Amino acid sequence: MKFKKIVGVDETLLNASALEQLRSLGEEVFMYHDFPLQEKEIIDRIGNADCLLVSFRTLITRAVLDACPNIRYIGMCCTLYDPSSCNVDVIEAYRRGITVLGVKDYGDEGGCRVCNL
Repeated sequence: MKFKKIVGVDETLLNASALEQLRSLGEEVFMYHDFPLQEKEIIDRIGNADCLLVSFRTLITRAVLDACPNIRYIGMCCTLYDPSSCNVDVIEAYRRGITVLGVKDYGDEGGCRVCNL
């Protein structure tokens, strides 16, 4: 899958090798190394991105999804359990046809029943 714009909306702690691989998957790659404090800041960071990477600390709500309609993939750089404990509105994302997955080999051996991880 090739993306026009990949945004790491917060500090995901991806290593140099992973960041290099991202550059081969997206025409543009923007990585942030802090945590947005307001929903508006999250929306501004994502903008017109079609691929989003996010840690467990930043909320990707229905309002964020409404404001950023180009998103088609969300990579969660955290352990996934189920929709009630995810910081991403996984159910709404799936309803919109957005793929939500955990980043391969990231973190521990957790899994999300909804995400099939």
